[in-house]
Amino acid sequence: MSVCIKCATVLTMVVLMFAATGCESCGLYKKIVAEEPAPIPAAPERIVEASPPPPPPPPAPVPQPAPVLPPAVTKSIQELSDKYPGMFKYDNNKGLLRFNADAMFDSGSVVVKPDAQTALGKLATILNEEEARDRKLTVVGHTDTDRVVKAGTIRTLKSLNKSVDNAGLSEARAEAVASLLQSGGIEPSRMVTRGRGSTEPAADNSTPQGKARNRRVEVFVTPAAKTGA
Repeated sequence: MSVCIKCATVLTMVVLMFAATGCESCGLYKKIVAEEPAPIPAAPERIVEASPPPPPPPPAPVPQPAPVLPPAVTKSIQELSDKYPGMFKYDNNKGLLRFNADAMFDSGSVVVKPDAQTALGKLATILNEEEARDRKLTVVGHTDTDRVVKAGTIRTLKSLNKSVDNAGLSEARAEAVASLLQSGGIEPSRMVTRGRGSTEPAADNSTPQGKARNRRVEVFVTPAAKTGA
């Protein structure tokens, strides 16, 4: 049986349509659904925990200052201090001998008391030992804030060509201490003196106890200068 071209074309189209949709009644139905590809689930966000900061390095040890005087000399000074309780104390790390002016001088006086004279003579002997002979000494006088009003003190300061005030009194007392150290054998070239008056208080001047602490004479021992190799 021959089929015309027109009919063949129509028949071809029917077959193609059937193939595309199928037939539900004969079980040849084939549903074709153009589905979009399922989205790929995103990977869960990775929470990156920050690493804890490293512990701080341990603090560097604080270097301790070298003692100003050798142990044997320090021991001798400490033993001297023990023999004269309340007269002076020594701090070897600072190289500081702090004398209580009330134990050394009468009120308003620049004359060193007998016990203090003896102590200063023994101190000079210690500081003249071989291990300490190259040290320099700075003698500094200090006062409280009370004005110089005693007639005898004023006359003494004028006779010494000092200012009639606490600065002059502190300077005269420092020189009196240095003079006794010199009498004990300390070379004058090793010493300098200063008078600070009431400008560098060690305590509050509003109380009698504070004023007593401020009336003092300090002797600073300067470490020996180091020389290069």
